[in-house]
Amino acid sequence: MVPSLVLSTRLIVALALIAVAFVPAGAAPGDPRVAVIFPGPIQDADFNAVGYVGIQEAKAQLGLEIGFSESVAVADAERVAREYIASGHRVVAFHGGQFVTVARKLAPQFADVTFVMQSTGPIADLPPNVWNIGRKWHRGFYPLGALAALATKTNKVGFVAGIRLPDFIAVINAIQQALREYNPRASLVYGFTGDQNDGVKARQVAESQIAGGADFIIIAVNLGAYGVIEAAQAAKSPVLVSTFTTDKYQMAPKVMTASLLADFRKPYVEILRRIVKGERGGYYEFAPGSGMDLSPIRNVSGDVATKVTAVFREVVGGKPLPEIMDRIVTP
Repeated sequence: MVPSLVLSTRLIVALALIAVAFVPAGAAPGDPRVAVIFPGPIQDADFNAVGYVGIQEAKAQLGLEIGFSESVAVADAERVAREYIASGHRVVAFHGGQFVTVARKLAPQFADVTFVMQSTGPIADLPPNVWNIGRKWHRGFYPLGALAALATKTNKVGFVAGIRLPDFIAVINAIQQALREYNPRASLVYGFTGDQNDGVKARQVAESQIAGGADFIIIAVNLGAYGVIEAAQAAKSPVLVSTFTTDKYQMAPKVMTASLLADFRKPYVEILRRIVKGERGGYYEFAPGSGMDLSPIRNVSGDVATKVTAVFREVVGGKPLPEIMDRIVTP
């Protein structure tokens, strides 16, 4: 693990607030104006917050003029992007895998604008003015699956996600692979709430999984994580959880085990620097060892923590993990 990447929930919020007040040196003449579209609030201490911190780091290092819109629904993303383009922004970044269709639609229509999007990996037929951040979440969640396999007492593991994205289909398959390898007796039950930030729905799904015997829940929602954590804390029998994006241990020190950490500072700085230099399109892979890290592991035995840390290192080292995104494989 890289200690400097272990960003706690409080640190994420603090960095975001500092960034609001920070005004970098003026951009050089000719540098493009940048617009960033977030699917949720930038102070969510989660996916949108780390994206905001990343883009503000690029602003600080490169001196670019950056505007942003938060809590933008997919249905509104095209309109918001067009408004930015009409106002003179020549880089539009979509911080979220749900905006792929919008980016691919707009890029051919605005050849003088560079788009940044996030997807599951390389896409062969992207327009030349698109930068693609390929998020390999399945590689990061595989160690969390190993953690669940080794920590569960009931041999029933839950998984709660929001939007049914290909990313999360691949994540489910990776978790099931980890269960087979580290505890073949364990089984996975999964649920999608339809919204990454709906805490009520996330709690309902988690409560259903707990009622069915799950004693470890892997969280793949953003603000919805609060609902899952509440369900775990209210359970009659012990329930542990893991999460992603930021270290949420302080939110629930008795039930939180580990988090798959996401740091978007390096990808946004590198991509925007290359755009300024004239590189209109490209690919950046976001994966364990390259933007993803594992937080300290808590509330399990030292032996389990040691094994899971070793698993994460194997993934960073290139452990082969099939990426199955089109279907959930039945064990």
